[in-house]
Amino acid sequence: MIAHVASAGEDRGRVVLRISASAHPSELAMEAAVRVAQAFQSEIESLFVEESQLIELASFPFAREISLSGRQIRPLSAESIAQDMRTTASALMRRVEAIARRAEVPVRGRSVRGEAVHVLAAACAECGPWNVVALAEPFTPYHSPALRQLFDTVLDTTGIVLVGPRARRTRGPVVAAIEDIDRLPGMLHAAERLAGVLAGGIQVLLIADGPERAHLMDAQARLALAAQPDVRISTVAVHRGAPAAAAETLRRLAAGFIIAQFGGLVVPEDDDLRPLAAALECPLFLVR
Repeated sequence: MIAHVASAGEDRGRVVLRISASAHPSELAMEAAVRVAQAFQSEIESLFVEESQLIELASFPFAREISLSGRQIRPLSAESIAQDMRTTASALMRRVEAIARRAEVPVRGRSVRGEAVHVLAAACAECGPWNVVALAEPFTPYHSPALRQLFDTVLDTTGIVLVGPRARRTRGPVVAAIEDIDRLPGMLHAAERLAGVLAGGIQVLLIADGPERAHLMDAQARLALAAQPDVRISTVAVHRGAPAAAAETLRRLAAGFIIAQFGGLVVPEDDDLRPLAAALECPLFLVR
């Protein structure tokens, strides 16, 4: 599937920024979500997820809140937890609104109670198939099963935007990490959109599982991009099961944004994301 989000007013999708009550949001993740909406002339919706399990837990009579110092203990109530969530949601939505306003991106926000993945599935199904989900919290090395669940459950989305724990910039070239040459046109289109708002160049990184395939992909890409001399092309051969090599290559490119596919050499679906979490310094637009 191509990396795409519907334009504002098209009523076929938008960027849905998921903000969780149990995680610390990243300022860069919020900016990345707004940048994607800006690039596709779309809009953004902040979706603050009030986790029902936490509120239900606070309803038990034995539930207590312990301060960070461990010196204070107080009873918990479902209403106090819900009120804290509303206060947090309001503050975070105002922050997203400020970032979106500077980029002239239409924005709205709401709070929804439920399990995060099902809330996202319902929200994306409301408008149409051309949604992009953005995660406000940085991913962890063990996030791969959660990403697989998102792609499997949230069907009306073309991709997921996320940042790692070391993310620090959106300045730099937009890198399209190509593992399947058939994906080149669609991912290049998304890279051109993002480069237009980030004021950066475009780098195509061809990632193959061996030297022979790398050589073939390089020849195919140069033929396809012959009319676009400004697009830089580089190639790396990575043995399957060694994602650290791909992650290190991406780090050296000092990208401002990376577009890659889920379930490949860069972001394996059945392995930990430790190499990527350690190397990724910019947002990642992950497509099916």
